[in-house]
Formats: sequence, C-alpha cells, structure tokens
Amino acid sequence: MLKAGPQGLTPDGEKKKARVYTDGFFDFVHFSNAKLLWPAKQYGKKLIVGIHSDDELDNNGICPIFTDEERYRLISAIRWVDEAFEDAPFQPEISTLNQLDCDIIAIPDISHPTTVETAKYEEIRGSDRAKQYVISEHVTDQEVAGRLMLVTKSHHMETDSILEFKSAMLPFALDPVSNEPVISVSLFKQNYTFAPIVIGKKPKATDKVIYVSGAFDLFHAGHLSFLEAAKELGDHLIVGIVGDDDVNEEKGTIFPVMNLLERTLSVASLKIVNEVFVGVPPITTTRFVNLIKPTKIAIYPETHPRRFAGCTQLGIIKEVAPDYDATCEEILERITSRKIASSEDDEIALFSGIPLNNNQH
Repeated sequence: MLKAGPQGLTPDGEKKKARVYTDGFFDFVHFSNAKLLWPAKQYGKKLIVGIHSDDELDNNGICPIFTDEERYRLISAIRWVDEAFEDAPFQPEISTLNQLDCDIIAIPDISHPTTVETAKYEEIRGSDRAKQYVISEHVTDQEVAGRLMLVTKSHHMETDSILEFKSAMLPFALDPVSNEPVISVSLFKQNYTFAPIVIGKKPKATDKVIYVSGAFDLFHAGHLSFLEAAKELGDHLIVGIVGDDDVNEEKGTIFPVMNLLERTLSVASLKIVNEVFVGVPPITTTRFVNLIKPTKIAIYPETHPRRFAGCTQLGIIKEVAPDYDATCEEILERITSRKIASSEDDEIALFSGIPLNNNQH
C-alpha cells in the first residue's frame, strides 16, 4: 500500500526537498508508472521526471512499445508529476541534478534488477544526493504480455469487489501537496445509485460537467488525447469505466487486458480528471444521464450510436476529435509483433497469434 508522510515531511520524517529528480523510460502499463512515481513525489515539493529517448534506449538494448513522444505525454499528465522532460541521460550524474536545479535523485529499489538497471545508477547511488526508495508491487509489461500469451481472463474481477481496493485507490485521488482527496471515485450500482469509494471535490453549481465512458484498456496516448479534448468542453470531467464482464461480453476472448482496478487507477492518476465512476453500463441511457446530469457527453466520432441509445434527443452529445490517433488494437499489434525479453532469464519470447478483435478505444 502507498503511504504518504506527514505534510511537508518525507516518509523518513525529514523535511521535503524543494525539487526531487527521478528518471526512466516509463513504457506501457500506465498505472504502474504512476504508482512507481508516487513515492518519489513524497521526497520533494516538486517532482521532476526525466524520460529517456527511443535512441537512448536503443543504445542500451531496450525496445519500448510506446514512443518517446507517447511516454512523455503520458508521464506529463500524471497529477503528481510537476515537470517532465525528454532526452534524459540514461546514466544520471550529479551534473544532471545541478542542471535541473534538483536537490536529490529518487532511485526505485527494484527487487530483481537487470545488469543494465544495476549499472544505470552505479555512480550516483553512493552520493549523499541519492535517495533510494522501496517500490510496491506493480504490473509489469512482461506480466501483461503473459496474459496475452496465455489468453487468460484470470485477471478479470467482479465489479462489486472494487470496494475492497479503496486503500489502493486513495493515493491516486490525493492532491500531492495537501494529501487531501481532490477527485471522487464511486461504484455504480445496478439500482442506479453510486457507492462512494473516495470522496473528493464536487463540481461547483456553475461548472460545466462533461461525461465520457469507455473501457480505457491498455491506457495509451490516444485515450489521453481524447480525455484532454473532452475536458476542453467544460470544467469538471467525469470518466465512466465499464466493468470487466461487460467489456468481455462485447469484445470477447481475453479483453479487457487490464482489469477494472487497473483501468480505474490509470484514469484516476490524471490531472484533468475530476471524478471516476466505476462499473458503469456500456450503454448510456436517458435514465443514467438523468442520474449524473452532465452538460455534455463527449464521444469519439466513430462511436456506435447504440452506446448512447435514447440520448440523442437530449442535444448534449458532442463528438470530439483527439489530436493523437491510437487504439488498443494498435498497441496490441505492437506488443505481439515485437520480442520481449524475460526479466528472469533473458530468454527472448515472441508473443504472436493473439486475437485482435478489439474494435473500441
């Protein structure tokens, strides 16, 4: 479980530094990247994140699934990231901290680091400006690839069980400075009520409330771009996450690749999101709209009309065009067409033949 220290103090009880630096390549599995960065933020008032370029990774034998542009956009969108920059050196030095006016570097303590990861911080690790922190368990890209290879649904979860994961969701809803909840997370119930999981700030009476819904599986830059375009329509963005069973019924096979909790955490980590409704119905009806009373419902241009059956006459549906075009299918094709090295024995495995019938963002 992620824990925050007292306001103004690090988890060690020391006074927080002004600026703390950390770095990485931060490939896909967005919520795991956010989870990795959350404890680093606890060591400084501002968290500065360096992102390695594709060329830098290639020089060190690493082949990411997301491009450096995509990784930069996704990391910059996380609520507890204050600054992000591209082309960060793979091996940070004291001069790196000086150039960025950072007091310390936060280094994650990886349980089973590779040779490359061990060498990465070899010089700076012994400095008094290096702070090593323990990371909690998180889903890796290898684990996701394993789900694809095994064509398994064992990671899916019942929608009601989301209530058991309040402690996991709470840090993702917090303001990184005050440690007070700023976004709300609620579970949609079949009787058309909501069970609060985390209570954050509610919209003001004058706010324009925008609602979007979807699976948001394998959260990627296309999802982020869509949500950013939706947020531009108003002031308060509510994101509905469809449950695992409903997503699987529509898409079949192994989908969703990421379960309901994982997809919720990815969305909840974003600066632009104000509320998350978990386990919403895949079809947004008039009854549901009357429950949440949005000013606008933002949809993709290619969204099937049945998803908002009966809502057209309300005049609140608005198509928004993201400025970055990517889909889950494209991400899956990248995964299944490339070789992923096992973190344990460095054997190369090619994941192929995964059914790609995912036709929804």
